[in-house]
Amino acid sequence: MNFFAHQDEARSQTRKLVFLFIAAVITLILLTSFLVIALFFVAETQDTGLSVDMLGSELFLGVTTVVVAVVALGTMFRLVQLSGGGKAVAEALGGRLLNTSTRDPDERKILNVVEEMAIASGTPVPSVYLMEEQSINAFAAGYKARDAVIGVTRGCIRELDRDELQGVIAHEFSHIFNGDMRLNIRLMGLLYGIMVLGIIGYHILRSSRYQSGSKSSKNNGGGIIFLGLGLMVIGYGGTFFGNIIKAAVSRQREFLADASAVQYTRNPDGISGALKKIGGYPRGSEIVGEDASEISHMLFCDGIKHSFSSMFATHPPLKERIERIDPFWKGATAGKSNHTEMSAGEGVPHFAGQGGSTCSALDSIGNPSAENLSRAASTLAAIPALVLEEAHNSMSATLMIYSLLISLSDEQMKYQQMQLLQKELEEKDFHALDVIRKEVDAVRRDDYLALVDLAIPSLRQLSKVQYRFFMNVLGKLIMADNEILLFEWCLFKILRYSLDDRPDRRQKYRSLKALHKECEALLSVLASSGHTDEAGAKSAFMAAKEYLKLNMGMQYRHNLGANTGQLEKALDNLNTLKPMEKPKLLKAMAATINADGKVTAEEAELLRAVGSLLDCPIPPLLPKQRFM
Repeated sequence: MNFFAHQDEARSQTRKLVFLFIAAVITLILLTSFLVIALFFVAETQDTGLSVDMLGSELFLGVTTVVVAVVALGTMFRLVQLSGGGKAVAEALGGRLLNTSTRDPDERKILNVVEEMAIASGTPVPSVYLMEEQSINAFAAGYKARDAVIGVTRGCIRELDRDELQGVIAHEFSHIFNGDMRLNIRLMGLLYGIMVLGIIGYHILRSSRYQSGSKSSKNNGGGIIFLGLGLMVIGYGGTFFGNIIKAAVSRQREFLADASAVQYTRNPDGISGALKKIGGYPRGSEIVGEDASEISHMLFCDGIKHSFSSMFATHPPLKERIERIDPFWKGATAGKSNHTEMSAGEGVPHFAGQGGSTCSALDSIGNPSAENLSRAASTLAAIPALVLEEAHNSMSATLMIYSLLISLSDEQMKYQQMQLLQKELEEKDFHALDVIRKEVDAVRRDDYLALVDLAIPSLRQLSKVQYRFFMNVLGKLIMADNEILLFEWCLFKILRYSLDDRPDRRQKYRSLKALHKECEALLSVLASSGHTDEAGAKSAFMAAKEYLKLNMGMQYRHNLGANTGQLEKALDNLNTLKPMEKPKLLKAMAATINADGKVTAEEAELLRAVGSLLDCPIPPLLPKQRFM
């Protein structure tokens, strides 16, 4: 399966999750009904006025209503708590956000590995959280790539070498690409709803201790204690079903992520070496935090010990995972792996897909190859050291973004923009900008979007006031000439999409047919940007139309030109496309670009920006690689 098939599969897994959840709720209703019946028997013997004869259909309907309401409210409460996405999950586990400008060698190592993987895949660099646990574990959490975070334990950074760490991070990026993160957060919310009856029972039982001396409690104490104990038993039942649901949803996704990690790195010894070290490491992968059991299905390896049976395990056994990657493994653990590079097409079964330089850029969406990783490393090496340093500092990153915009302006416009910045910025920041500008001029034009992605974690650390100021100044710079260039639009839109604090909402997915007008606008703007003559633009538009196969009377709209306002409206709606419809649109865009046999930097940036806004990260083009 490719990236889009995995996304669609994640949606079907969500349907499976809902089915299992409904089955668990029905079971809870039956268990609660039996508890109520038993409670009536107890109440009748204590002469409370309640009688078994009072049991009837209305009571069972009431039980059903109460259970469903409690589960629904518990689920909604937990999902609201998790609306912050990956950040909320990481903080619940006690994770500490790593400062992107850190000098700590361990922290710098993990940040470099994450940056490489992000640039290789064309995604914004995720924020990284460190858990001060000595075990070896990691996780990816969030709703989409724009709010994803990577969490790692201190033991993971210290005990694994760079190849092994890269294998673990590649595994976590697979969860980002394949839509697993959203599924995992929803799973947390639903399971909390199932277990909330047990939490209520615990509090009832606890409160009964403090009321044990009153007269009323002597009359009703037995019933209250029985109710509390009964709800706690039901709560354990909820935990039982929750663990089964987590295991049913998670295990195969872990095999897929392991195989994807090998595919991305072309180095099976990386991830298998990490798994072997976990198997022989005294602290293993266990997480001590209070919320470890709730988040166990998100972790790289089991974070908790299972008391009863492996049927509750959210991850396949280590032995089975290692053998799938290394069929010749002899059972040794914790040994140092020998690096062996895979050639294209080799590897383990259950691969996510084929990577390598023979793939087009669109085929590499969610499936970066070792060549992409190598290109990312060389991109980072080619960026001037000062620019890299500034990208890792929140306030300096804003100056770097300003410099990227100014670098594309003519001399007259540069003068106007600098005059504007002199008025807006403090004196020390304005002088720092002058130094950064000279270094940014040395960055290759093709690496501008990579530099933006690199700066995003630093920009996330701006305060709300600082962020509003930054975006306000950026908007003034863009409008200094009363015209919005496509790169300026791409830059502004990507920053807003990646940095704006917006809760994730369920949306109705739509088809290309329903959004044909938006497709018409997008392809018209793209055709205009790559051709100076109308005939060439129209020809490129018609080539794209063939890929969409929509008989909706779509026509090239020459009046749009590079109309970013129309482009913005179109993309806001196209974001709701069904996963399996998105590759058709991206191929149509690539056909527009390829129509004249050459790819301009502006066309490449627009296609990659649109891919990012559609949650389809397109890796940077490799030498001699085409988009399609």
